[in-house]
Amino acid sequence: MPEVVADRRSEVPVSGVAAWNDRGRTAALLVIGCSSLAVGLLVYLTDRVSAHSPLIPTVAALSGRHWFGSIGSWLPSFVHTFSFSLLTAAALPPRPTPRYGVCAAWCAVNLAFEIGQHPALARHLARLAELVVGNTPLARALADYFLRGTFDPGDIAAALLGAVAAAGLMRLLTLSVESTHAG
Repeated sequence: MPEVVADRRSEVPVSGVAAWNDRGRTAALLVIGCSSLAVGLLVYLTDRVSAHSPLIPTVAALSGRHWFGSIGSWLPSFVHTFSFSLLTAAALPPRPTPRYGVCAAWCAVNLAFEIGQHPALARHLARLAELVVGNTPLARALADYFLRGTFDPGDIAAALLGAVAAAGLMRLLTLSVESTHAG
């Protein structure tokens, strides 16, 4: 009868090559996540009207440059899902398998906010925000987001692609770590 050996990869590595590889994977997730957020910020600085993003200041030297052209309209939806999936996965304790659940969660958040901008739902959600949160700055910000935002099926596709790309990248990094363990 063959001997059964416990899979020790489910334990969190504490030292040696495994710990170094997990730190390297986490560092890669952080660097790629932050870099893609920087690209998303550039879209807002160069391709978007500052009135649509009150938290991002206008930089006169960049404003109106339209560096991203037509992809600038949906790139933030891709970047948001992609980046926050990677950053959330990096913040979680190391595991031997990728954290695909964070990709699904961030995709769901993006889809909910995009669908919330649909004209058939926006007014209802704006009222609901005020009922739930009260007459607060948060409720007003949510109401403004839903009422002044533009529903775009391209943003839905971009959020889905961002989740798939983040999951794919996490899988590639996991395979890279596994090949290092085997070598």
